[in-house]
Amino acid sequence: MKVLLSFFSILFVFTNAFAQDEELQAKKDSLIQSDSLYQVAEAERHYNKGVTLMEQDKFSQAISEFDLALNVLQDFSKAVFNRGMCFMSMKQYDKAIGDFKGTLKRDSTYHEAHFQIGRAKLEKADPNAAYESFSIAIQMEPKEAKYYYYRGMLYFQKTDYKSAIKDYDEAIRLKHNYAYAYNDRGSAKRKLDDLTGAIADYTMAVKSDPGLSFAYNNLGSAKRQNKDYKGAISEYNQAIRLKDDYYIAYNNRGMAKYELEDYEGAVSDFSKAIKIKPDYAYALNNRASALIRLEKYKEAVEDCNLAIGKNSDYAYAYYNRGIAKEMLRELDDACADWQKAEILGVEVAAEYRRVTCVK
Repeated sequence: MKVLLSFFSILFVFTNAFAQDEELQAKKDSLIQSDSLYQVAEAERHYNKGVTLMEQDKFSQAISEFDLALNVLQDFSKAVFNRGMCFMSMKQYDKAIGDFKGTLKRDSTYHEAHFQIGRAKLEKADPNAAYESFSIAIQMEPKEAKYYYYRGMLYFQKTDYKSAIKDYDEAIRLKHNYAYAYNDRGSAKRKLDDLTGAIADYTMAVKSDPGLSFAYNNLGSAKRQNKDYKGAISEYNQAIRLKDDYYIAYNNRGMAKYELEDYEGAVSDFSKAIKIKPDYAYALNNRASALIRLEKYKEAVEDCNLAIGKNSDYAYAYYNRGIAKEMLRELDDACADWQKAEILGVEVAAEYRRVTCVK
């Protein structure tokens, strides 16, 4: 009996000791969990502060906050990604790419990181690498409209307009009011001489986002190419209303007025373009064309001189200067200008030389 009691006594002691070990471990686990929760909360605090600073365009300060978040929680993929976005905004593309790759190491499903690598590669003038990254992003997330839009931009740059249109189609299917995709699809259609389709797409672009000045300008140019000069002027008016220093729209509106034989109005618009951008050779040459129509030949020569000074290979400036000089009875100089224009590819200059210069 004594032996049996002794056994139970020993068993009780050992059982009680085991219970104490369990309680101690639970306390340790609780402390570890508490530390972990504190780390997460601290990392989130720095992360949220970084996001707020990003929204205020304070990118260097935001990076410091994301660094602090990562010091606490190294696997915080969103902090690495947003730090990369800050570097993108600061045009530090190599650092941005490094962070986007770091994001993927922490989370291989982060398709947006592939897309942003593509954007950075595009900024670094590496379109092939950008194409690869955009395609991976599309493969990982085929329902994201902007991935198709950016790949479409690359196709457009490569002059593969049909492939560009396919990607823009998909972007628009996924995002029905995607103004930029409508605009760029319109430009691709215009390159393929589908003016009706281009006008329809540019119209949808300005309908989707009435604040896009460049879409109004493009719509105006498509209408002008379609010989709807009054309609073109109306669109250029809208572009200029939205952006009063839009020198390209002033130049284009001047061209539409020129086609309507409003040469004074054309000169006025070309002059506005030149005032905004004094080295704009196209507007200088276009103003010379209008001045020739107004029989202001000396002023036309001056504009052609300025245009050629900006671009020594500007064929049409030589051609126009030749016309103005012929009207000023400076035939030898006119013939020399037409010869230069012909060499630079203006075929009609050869006809002028044949009729006027060859004895």
